[in-house]
Amino acid sequence: MAIDAVSVVQNEQIKAAISVVQSLQIANLVASGMGIGVSVAGAAILAKRIARVEEKVDAILPNLAAIVRGLEAMRVERITEDFTRLRTLVGQVEEAWLPSASQREWIAIARDAHFLADSFERRARELGAASDVLNTEPLVEAFALASGLRVTARMASCQDDMAREAASSRALTLVQLGEAIQLAPLALAHAPMETAGTSTWLDLLEQKADDLRSTVARVREREIAAAGTAETLHELARQGVSGREWLDTAKSEGHNPLLFLPVRDVNAPEQTR
Repeated sequence: MAIDAVSVVQNEQIKAAISVVQSLQIANLVASGMGIGVSVAGAAILAKRIARVEEKVDAILPNLAAIVRGLEAMRVERITEDFTRLRTLVGQVEEAWLPSASQREWIAIARDAHFLADSFERRARELGAASDVLNTEPLVEAFALASGLRVTARMASCQDDMAREAASSRALTLVQLGEAIQLAPLALAHAPMETAGTSTWLDLLEQKADDLRSTVARVREREIAAAGTAETLHELARQGVSGREWLDTAKSEGHNPLLFLPVRDVNAPEQTR
């Protein structure tokens, strides 16, 4: 029941965020490198993001030696190999934009990205079940990157229905992976209950909450961005704009950091002339 309640709260947060996006008529921050714009952000930007995630993985693995020893999915060499594949995919995305590239390149990228995303998701779930859920954050971020490439590749290959399905699945998975990352429960879990209710305990609880606040906010922002990506793809379909057309427009835009997509209220009746 508690998990169901958390899911309801998070779903309502996502719905509220989408409502704000729609009211502002801003469909997506193209150069964010997080959602639809992942392929137009540039290889250098994505490479830096991958490097930051790898640093976080390197930081947690030595402290988890006893925990991960029995987890096949957490073998360091396999994680390293997955990050190498992720970097390779970023390079392939750059090549796929060249005039001589065909739809086959994009389809291959989508399939490889799908496999990598599934791999990072599995590692995150196994690690979360065996240790502190906060340790999963780098792997969840890697999942977000790989699954974002999958969505973009489907759009670029003119497979918009598959892109929408991938985006919706991505948003749902990110919400599921982030279910346990809630500020109050995590802060309470790290506060010694032996001194509960004392001023020292309250100070420690407040300090822990402050330490966790940025992490929790980052998780919620990632979930909202993924939900916004899925909503944007559905809006593009409603307006008859192809995913490839949207990406081409974003990639060719050299001055404005944002693309604006007027969003129609799907519940409003159509006006008759």
